[in-house]
Amino acid sequence: MRAKTKPAAKPPRPRKSGPSEVAPGLYVGGWKDALKFVGTRFCVLDEAPADMPPAKHIQIYDGAKGGAIVPNLDRLARGIAASRAKGEPVLVFCGHGVRRSPLGMAWYLHRSEKVPLDRAYDRIRAVRPRVESARAWIEDVASLGGA
Repeated sequence: MRAKTKPAAKPPRPRKSGPSEVAPGLYVGGWKDALKFVGTRFCVLDEAPADMPPAKHIQIYDGAKGGAIVPNLDRLARGIAASRAKGEPVLVFCGHGVRRSPLGMAWYLHRSEKVPLDRAYDRIRAVRPRVESARAWIEDVASLGGA
């Protein structure tokens, strides 16, 4: 009698709507996704709108300088890690889930898993194809430990 084997785990598939699960319990998305999400929400818009769903707001982009705010990206990564340590699902969201929230999630993956940002973006794009890289917002990438 042949032993039954489990089928290999399938890679995450892109969703047509809703937040995109980058890793178990880690989601990236836009404003509409945040309205329905149950778990910890991090808003990475430049300003926290008055009608924002309950979320922790961390600005990660400085429009005046045209670049990411690296200390805030690190603060976001620590916040995600703390929520994950409690077993909470986490959504990082911005307006449309195309540029700022993917950068925040890529930064978290970069810091927590020690993967290069490009590889982190590849993982996010695998489940959310319309992502635009905001890597250019990070000045002097070489000085950031091989980001």
